[in-house]
Amino acid sequence: MNTIKKQILTAAAVLALLSGGCTDRFTEYNTDIRTIYEVEPERFLYNVQASTSANGWEWYYDCYLAQMRWLQYGCRSVGNTLTTFTYSNSNIWRQRYENSFMTTGSYMRHMEYLAARRPDSARYAHAVEAARVTLICQSICTSDVHGSLAYTQGWSLRSGGSITEPEFETQETLFGIWDGELKTAIDKFRTATGQVSIANYDMAFRGDMTKWIKTANALRLRLALRLMKRDMNRAKAIAAEVLASADIPSSTDDSFVIWLSGKETNHGDFEAINDLIRPSITLMDYMKKYNDPRKRMFFRANSLTAENVARWDAANPGDRLDEYGRYEGGTSDYDALTAAKWVKMYRTRSMDGTNMSPLNYPQTRIFSGMYDGGSGGTWWPKLTCADFCFMAAEFVLEGVASARTAEQWYTDGVRSSLELWNRAGDFCKIHDYEAMTPGEINTFMSQDSIRWDASIGRAQIYAQSYIEHFKNINESHALYRRTGYPNPSSPVVANEVCKVDGVTQSVPRRFVFANPIKGTTNYENQLKRLEEMRKDPDFGDIANAFGRVWWDRKTD
Repeated sequence: MNTIKKQILTAAAVLALLSGGCTDRFTEYNTDIRTIYEVEPERFLYNVQASTSANGWEWYYDCYLAQMRWLQYGCRSVGNTLTTFTYSNSNIWRQRYENSFMTTGSYMRHMEYLAARRPDSARYAHAVEAARVTLICQSICTSDVHGSLAYTQGWSLRSGGSITEPEFETQETLFGIWDGELKTAIDKFRTATGQVSIANYDMAFRGDMTKWIKTANALRLRLALRLMKRDMNRAKAIAAEVLASADIPSSTDDSFVIWLSGKETNHGDFEAINDLIRPSITLMDYMKKYNDPRKRMFFRANSLTAENVARWDAANPGDRLDEYGRYEGGTSDYDALTAAKWVKMYRTRSMDGTNMSPLNYPQTRIFSGMYDGGSGGTWWPKLTCADFCFMAAEFVLEGVASARTAEQWYTDGVRSSLELWNRAGDFCKIHDYEAMTPGEINTFMSQDSIRWDASIGRAQIYAQSYIEHFKNINESHALYRRTGYPNPSSPVVANEVCKVDGVTQSVPRRFVFANPIKGTTNYENQLKRLEEMRKDPDFGDIANAFGRVWWDRKTD
């Protein structure tokens, strides 16, 4: 992967001004005209893309402390707490809205504004639409937990407007807007000529418009997936249009991934995964059962080699470790922590300075390539070819016409996932990187429950989607809210029933809202937003993290 040339000093200054912090800066984003800079518009594409990924606070609060534990990718190094599944302090999902979404929109709209002011504005269509597609991608995952957004009227002063108190649009309205904008973007990618090059600022595709067309179509399919619980006919109609197109992802190279070189890697809270997460038995039992090659891309092998275990057991006959292997997971169930099995698993051990704990450490460099003296880059998958294949397979099972069968989509999705994670491990220069071999991949894919089986096909799609989304946690959360997968009875990846004092815990579904304070900026529109979302009986009390946004309709 070639390093992107960073001729963006002024744009980077804007990034420094806008990023960071934990307070509600909605008013600032809509009124602070200090951010009106005269820069070549295409340079802002770098910032648009980076802002969707380079927020360590979001990863710390949203992913490591919350979603990765809720979805049982991992657990705390000493087991989960009483409040793991009720953790909903003010930072959960706030960073996604106030930093990632708002910053991405600021850059995108300002870029569009600067381009429109140029006498040769038509030459910036590719740059503007690539930024818009990126913003839509970020907007979808933000709306997943925040519902209604100020999208059309948002960032007004940054785009030459005068609206300081923007109206919010419902999720139903937003889905229609985004689908229309994606179709318009596809048309401009295809037809616009004489365009300014974006190759130096495009960390995903280096200015390859064919891949941007495929990404826009893939995002339309993601919207359709969200609509399945609310309007299946509409969802199928969009899916039919997308799957009939020749311009859809067909190889790993078509994956919408933000690739950051080592010097562009943000350290910060990305590295906190090393302190906050150990693998769960939900994930590790699956990976060991099927010898999934991705396990070494996700986690570092522990120190329990046969030689080390023999030495330990000889010196500690009352605390033998011969029952453990190189890859072990912990429990996500709080009530299970007193069981002898887990008391032993979580015990701290050291031998000659070597950590002898069975629990594996995560491959931190897959999140932050320069960590631990590393020299690699960092990747941020947004919508991979594998993801698209699994979505397509699901729609084919729903009866949507396609030139390929559900089996073909699923099989290609699994293979594409392995290929991309293999590439990512190399790019990030993870600890003890060992490339997946063709033979290893073929052996893995030939196994029962991995090889397509129509009797459990839907569960296989869900299982491989879950594994693929290890570093795209919002999509895994959306999968869970759509399908309830994984669950304890799933035939491929089965999770634990997690209890606290005998009470079964559930996965939170959305942001915890609070009534706006009268007299604050945009009070009327914020109040109207909540009142509109409250009309849906599934939304529940505004402070209820287990309530639902519009697309997440109860179907049982």
